[in-house]
Amino acid sequence: MLPRRLRIRRLLLLLCVVLTGGGPAGAASDTTLVGRVRVDIPGISLSNLLPIVVYLTPAEARKTDAAKFPVARIRQKDARFIPGFLAVAMGQTVEMPNDDIIFHNVFSFSRPNEFDLGLYAAGNSKTIAFAHAGVVRIYCSIHENMNGTIFVSPSPHFATVDAAGRFEVRGLPVGNYRLETWSEKIPATARNIPIGPGRNEIGPIRLIEAID
Repeated sequence: MLPRRLRIRRLLLLLCVVLTGGGPAGAASDTTLVGRVRVDIPGISLSNLLPIVVYLTPAEARKTDAAKFPVARIRQKDARFIPGFLAVAMGQTVEMPNDDIIFHNVFSFSRPNEFDLGLYAAGNSKTIAFAHAGVVRIYCSIHENMNGTIFVSPSPHFATVDAAGRFEVRGLPVGNYRLETWSEKIPATARNIPIGPGRNEIGPIRLIEAID
């Protein structure tokens, strides 16, 4: 039998695990939302409306540490931005390496996220983080055919819909959220949903009006 002091220490360690959510049930890293976007517009398929982003904003404001976000990346290759579309969270760092053998420049007039990284040569890279949510259209001042789009989500909880309409948002803290969709070609949708521990599934999100 363990001495009393060791038994107390073990109980305290177990208590710390419980208080910090260390168990598998309810841990944010194991809590996900999965669902599917469906198009109910005659003559229009989902592929006509992509890209679509689904994002969740918590009902109660939470502080997020942008430094913990993974670095996103848009490459400049063959006089194109790769990928041509990227979704990031506010404050997330976006790296833009130049993989061509020629100079490139990345800039945007999209307020309030306008920027200009200036010219830089092959093998170099520059980074930027966006402080405001919204759409950022990027260009190269040398190559007029180079263009891309960045969607800056107001929340770190987001996912890009795949070709079949599926999405999965991982690492959600348990709580109440506002779920919204974004697409350049369709009006936004919104609904309030609760998120519980583990895997959460939501019924189809119906997109019913197209923008001309």
